[in-house]
Amino acid sequence: MKELDIGLYIVAGAPFIYVQEYRMLVMADLHLGFEEAAARGLTYSARGGSSYAGVFLPRIQLKRALEYLRRTTSRIPVERLVVNGDLKHAFDRLLKQEKSEVAALVAEARSMGIREIEVVRGNHDNFIRPLLEKLEVSFVDSIDIAVRGGRLLIVHGHSEVEVSGWDYIVIGHEHPSIRCLGSLRLPVFMKIPLENGGTLIVMPATGPYHPGVSVTLDRSSYLSPIVKRHGLLDRASLITWLDLGSADSGTPRLVESLTATGLIDADSFTLDGSEVIVLEFKDVKVAGLICSL
Repeated sequence: MKELDIGLYIVAGAPFIYVQEYRMLVMADLHLGFEEAAARGLTYSARGGSSYAGVFLPRIQLKRALEYLRRTTSRIPVERLVVNGDLKHAFDRLLKQEKSEVAALVAEARSMGIREIEVVRGNHDNFIRPLLEKLEVSFVDSIDIAVRGGRLLIVHGHSEVEVSGWDYIVIGHEHPSIRCLGSLRLPVFMKIPLENGGTLIVMPATGPYHPGVSVTLDRSSYLSPIVKRHGLLDRASLITWLDLGSADSGTPRLVESLTATGLIDADSFTLDGSEVIVLEFKDVKVAGLICSL
């Protein structure tokens, strides 16, 4: 795992954050039920129409989330699971796929020894409270905890919040990504200094059909009012990961040469026999320069 600060870690090879003190794993933006919504021509994108409308897609989102979860819980102790918004996809109804897959996710998580499951409400999480109550899953607007003498707020990020008083704020909602190093898109964590002196962490989406916004310095391209109004984007660093087993053959040498320049940091981890590199780009401009190579 790569430590951010005050006991917060990015899980190597997964779009998750781990809060060590609480044995808490945080994921965001699963958008379960998206495949049914797409097949029925239902579109809910805040960024305009979806190219998937009316398309029958393989139902892989739950499978991918569970793969990430199993691999993570096999390596680190997890007692508390937090879904930081947009567990489901449809705004205006509870789809059959959403109902069955939410129940399956909860059952599988508990079979892995996870004792407590909480869903932080996202803008897509409508019509789900009765199901979560039946499954004995907490449904909250935010989570506020103390970590190593600091304060951490976990909130989805679609609404404005008071940013003062928090050392770290963790949000989802944006689904940030970059095109880089031979990949169509790499999901990224954004680590953004806030005007009040705190730090905002923007998580990538867990759902593979939701690569989201391409990271930019343009505030207007973001959805979250927290990013738009309070984030110092010119000082933001970007963190992603690469599985070298599936990367281009020249990628390891390129990563090594870039690390020597000080423009990126790289940490290597071995997961299931494969080498995974966690990369941190110094800032957005550096990421843009490197990814244009």
